[in-house]
Amino acid sequence: MSGKASFVRGVAYGAAYVERCRCALEEALGATPAYEAWRRLDPGPTLGPFDRLAALPALTKDDLRAHGPRGFVPHGRDLAAALHSGEVSLVATSGTTSDQVTNVWYQPWWDASEAASWELNAHARAAAGNSHREAILTSPWCAGVPCEDGYLTREQRTLGRFLYLTERSDPSTWSEALMDRMVEEINAFRPAVLEANPSFLARLSRHIAAKRLRVCSPGLIVLTYENPSLLHYRQIGRVFDAPVASSYGSTEAGYVFMECEAGRLHQVTASCHVDFLPFTSEHGGPAVGRILVTTFGNPWRALVRFDTGDVVRLDGPCPCGRSEGLTLAAVEGRTVNLTVTPEGRVVTQGEVDRALAQVPGLVEYQLVQVEPAAYHLRCVAEADDARETLDAASEALRAVYGDHASVLGELATAIAPAPPGKYRLARALKLVDADALLDTAYAPAAL
Repeated sequence: MSGKASFVRGVAYGAAYVERCRCALEEALGATPAYEAWRRLDPGPTLGPFDRLAALPALTKDDLRAHGPRGFVPHGRDLAAALHSGEVSLVATSGTTSDQVTNVWYQPWWDASEAASWELNAHARAAAGNSHREAILTSPWCAGVPCEDGYLTREQRTLGRFLYLTERSDPSTWSEALMDRMVEEINAFRPAVLEANPSFLARLSRHIAAKRLRVCSPGLIVLTYENPSLLHYRQIGRVFDAPVASSYGSTEAGYVFMECEAGRLHQVTASCHVDFLPFTSEHGGPAVGRILVTTFGNPWRALVRFDTGDVVRLDGPCPCGRSEGLTLAAVEGRTVNLTVTPEGRVVTQGEVDRALAQVPGLVEYQLVQVEPAAYHLRCVAEADDARETLDAASEALRAVYGDHASVLGELATAIAPAPPGKYRLARALKLVDADALLDTAYAPAAL
């Protein structure tokens, strides 16, 4: 026995789900090269899969890079032949070169994971079909066709039933003509689903509102690629008359959570298991913590307890009636978005966002903790009373960080994303040690 606890109390799992967990664990430990060193930590099949998983380490992106794509392919599969035939491909995640991970990409598994996630939202089931049209507004470096020094035709940005609305990755530099083109294409294409990076769609929504343009609303808006702000939801809702759902996942792990029509996020239990690692009570536990994802049914990649780098907040029973797996109130942001109060209490990006979302006239923001008690806030505000908006935002942050916090506010005309086109709404110059926040009873084992 490892002595490590598994956070499964009060969580409903069917017998088929438990069997999927067992099969994923057996394939990884028994037939996948990257987990050879893990086998000595496995307490064995006399225990259930949840207790066995709890005894194991976390799988990091550094591990994925160290073992390479072949390290996670189970024995008996010929990766070279599959690559040659086109059954699979190698796909690198977006980001800087040092952050990238090369993944074995098996499209049928990804499609099945996506389809399972859409079953968790009634609007998604109604909007989607086998050939529904989908418009996508995100960084072209994440999905699409990038062209930073020119413009592409609609035909060059169309792939089957998908229309990629932009070839430019920085919304702060979008011209009015480019955004007018996006609106015209949405109206002409009439997508059933609009899938978008929330900050990108919020920028377009502000343009639509300012120019009082008419825009065709899809059957569903799916927010993905980054964690949405409450400001994004509000700005999108002003111009689009459509239900909005947040979809959470990663290139490595597929679709992990999907927001239901009641506003909670449900685990995609058909395609993954999620281990929840609560923080200590000082830092928001046991409701707030990190997650590790184990994937099901991908014949070309065995991932066990993959650390996505995200922080979540649990919720109780959902009004929608779905009960299997974890239910989240929110994805609170990434561990790289954590900041701390001068007294040392951790603050999630979600806590920052809920405070700033109450400030009238605030359009967008970015917060950087520069010293243990010093914070730099950049704000884009509506033209009227911009200085009052900045002062109110600074005061809202002092309520979060306490009387000893020094908040320096700065007005900006626009805020640019970080490569490859994702916004970091909050961060600390000195990264917070996310491992130190965990309740030690649930912390992953060390090799």
